Amino acid sequence: MKKIISALIFGVLSAFPLFAQPKNTIVFENNIHDFGTIQVAEKPYTKTFTFTNAGLLPLQLQLVTTPCSCTSVTWTKDELQPGEKGEITVSLHTTMAADDLSFTFYVYSNGIPNPAAVKITAKVTEPKKKSVHSHNSVLH
Repeated sequence: MKKIISALIFGVLSAFPLFAQPKNTIVFENNIHDFGTIQVAEKPYTKTFTFTNAGLLPLQLQLVTTPCSCTSVTWTKDELQPGEKGEITVSLHTTMAADDLSFTFYVYSNGIPNPAAVKITAKVTEPKKKSVHSHNSVLH
């Protein structure tokens, strides 16, 4: 019986390092951006979020979700070694946007946290219209 218990204890303790292995960790320099008050424009407003693989294993982004058709996103597709940096660029297309915006993009990877979250906010306004004044001229 002692041998069975000893073997079980040895088996559990030898498996412990497998669970304690360092994970891939995605760390953003800043994962929130407020565009502030912006105007409807033909060109999108963009923000690039920089992140680091702060783990000890390679990190691979698999998917970054876009919460609305008024946004698009690109990201580093290459596997990042420990300490390497990557980028996620979010584009906000204001021609399809509403007044007050708050979007969360979810970043799926083989790292932790999974998913990681990136958030943008903005207040979109219509461009100010140029006022046209009619000038009455008096001829003498």
